[in-house]
Amino acid sequence: MQISRRTVLASSAAAAQSTAARPPNIVFLISDDHTAADLGCYGNTHVHTPNLDKLAREGARFTNCFVTSAQCSPNRSAIFTGCTSHTTGTSRLHAPMPPWEKTFVDLLKEHGYFTGAFRKVHQGDEFNKRFDFYAARPAKFESFFDKAPKDKPFFLHVGFTDPHRPYTKGAFTPPHDPAKVRLPNFLPDTPAIREDLAHYHDFIARMDAECGTLLALLESRGLASNTIVFFTGDNGMPFPGAKGTCYDPGIHVPLIVKWPGMTKPGEVRSELISHVDLAPTWLDIAGAPVPPKMQGKISTGLWKSGGFQAREAVFSERNWHDNFDPIRSIRTRRFKLIFNAAPHFPYRPAWDLEGSPSWSSYQAASRRPGFKPHFARLLQPARPIVEMYDLSKDPDEFNNIANDPAYAKDKQELLKRLSDWMHDTYDYLPPAFARPGEPAGRGWPVSL
Repeated sequence: MQISRRTVLASSAAAAQSTAARPPNIVFLISDDHTAADLGCYGNTHVHTPNLDKLAREGARFTNCFVTSAQCSPNRSAIFTGCTSHTTGTSRLHAPMPPWEKTFVDLLKEHGYFTGAFRKVHQGDEFNKRFDFYAARPAKFESFFDKAPKDKPFFLHVGFTDPHRPYTKGAFTPPHDPAKVRLPNFLPDTPAIREDLAHYHDFIARMDAECGTLLALLESRGLASNTIVFFTGDNGMPFPGAKGTCYDPGIHVPLIVKWPGMTKPGEVRSELISHVDLAPTWLDIAGAPVPPKMQGKISTGLWKSGGFQAREAVFSERNWHDNFDPIRSIRTRRFKLIFNAAPHFPYRPAWDLEGSPSWSSYQAASRRPGFKPHFARLLQPARPIVEMYDLSKDPDEFNNIANDPAYAKDKQELLKRLSDWMHDTYDYLPPAFARPGEPAGRGWPVSL
């Protein structure tokens, strides 16, 4: 049977129209224990991250993205559900995703997406089966694209295990020089800490190289023009005063988004973004309805018409992570308030950090002259119930102003907002501030 040229052209046009109407593909890259500051595009010129720096030049870089939990699996559960982890019963480290919790993966599949994941998902083995495709190491990235149907959009999750501890030599060549590392203000300057930071940077660089491999694969397969790429970290760096805390080094993570035709090359966004915002944003991109249970904000309005209602605050928490340390926090552009619900506990590092050269060196440095007072807060036998910091004057969170009369009104307002969030998200902890008219036991004393 002969097929006319008109039929071929009509068929080609229909195929092109169908492709154009198809929702975009989404690739989600997530690093493991990685503070925002530790990428070249975020100002750390010592760490070697050419691929992510290029992604930032081609897309948008967010300067105020925060996790919902300073712990790995609880924060990842919040990404999947769009709800903070205490809402879904996943606040304990390694707690599996409950089978009754519907996630964006399930909803994207219902909306026609082919879903896949590589490596660390950290929601339990049963949860990995929710993806159409799942592969651990040493599977190559090509294996997903070989399996993905050509007539469906896809969502791909790549969970790197870098730069999580333990660190070993040889992760990256040439290795980073300890003498040249960017030393954060919250860490004392010791040879052991510098060497540990250099290894941390090596692992970041190794992860960046793998990001480059995947991004090049999108280009070679002709997928880049219709694929939105997100890159972020699951929580802060595994160093004293960072991972496992609600200080900014523990909850402030990178977020880079490249959306062809939407993001402007090299744009920098300062809006407050929480990781609970990712799931509803991806569903909106896919054209899928967002369940009312999701607590996050849809962020596509940053680029699409319709506007964007900016967040006034982000909320974070810590719970069981090798030890129990219940903490809640609220962060606005100007203030950070931390509620230590077990103030009789000292600072309690996670086990991988507790056995690190940095923590041993930190403790040893405290016994030598010149140890700065702000470092000593991690070594106290107890902590205040409430910590508060004016980030406009004290970005390193060294000066606790919780008892400063000049900030009393701001403190009460932050306590109220934090407590409202705890009430509204079904927190198991007693809130930091009692609502007027609530029964006894529904909050801590107003005099906090």
